[in-house]
Amino acid sequence: MGSRRLALAQLHGLFAVYKPPGMKWKHLRDTVELQLLKGLNAGQPPAPEQRVRFLLGPVEGSEEKALTLTATSVPALTNHPLVCGPAFTSLKIGVGHRLDAQASGVLVLAVGHGRSLLTDMYNAHLTKDYMVRGLLGKATDDFCEDGRLVEKSTYDHVTREKLDRILALIQGSHQKALVMYSNLDLQTQEAYDMAVRGLIRPMNKSPMLIIGIRCLHFAPPEFLLERREEGKRERKRILSRLHAQHSAQCEARSHDCELMT
Repeated sequence: MGSRRLALAQLHGLFAVYKPPGMKWKHLRDTVELQLLKGLNAGQPPAPEQRVRFLLGPVEGSEEKALTLTATSVPALTNHPLVCGPAFTSLKIGVGHRLDAQASGVLVLAVGHGRSLLTDMYNAHLTKDYMVRGLLGKATDDFCEDGRLVEKSTYDHVTREKLDRILALIQGSHQKALVMYSNLDLQTQEAYDMAVRGLIRPMNKSPMLIIGIRCLHFAPPEFLLERREEGKRERKRILSRLHAQHSAQCEARSHDCELMT
């Protein structure tokens, strides 16, 4: 038990795991916890304590059927795994952020004293990079590939230039919100230098803010976006924003066209 307790006492820190698509982040966290518990419980259990018991038995060398009590050392089985179960049954594992079930990528987990570092990570306002794949001409109820199809449309009118223009509008609106949540005085030299270097970050709790977004690949009907953001991830929100933004531009030109993602 001493060696296993020592192993638990040394189990601290942050580590990254890969979450495949189709797996919920909580299921991955529980799987990591199960494997860690298996490792802790796989250690050699300590030798059982010996206790003195007075056992009833025949008197040695006696022809009569006389009985006597004899002091005997026997193992104490109260702490045996088959009696009390495994020594460790749960671990507190923190999650740095969450990913959608259909998303894949790095998930930051923390165990032991490392869980306190998750707060430091959150307060550091670190940015997160995402790759988003979209499909023109279709829209589902939840903006996921396996969602229920709710709209279909042609997409021949959608060009790379139009998509880039919409992405620039989205990024511009988020940049204004980023400045607002940063609590910086834009008239100061410090704020100007931070803006030039792209270091402006929200100082208080804020919604998801896009730091940068661009199209990496455009081959209709498929396209690929790279997005850097700070705050809680809202993948469905950005896809719906693309859909709504492009639809509004098309309606303004009296064209029956929509961008489905």
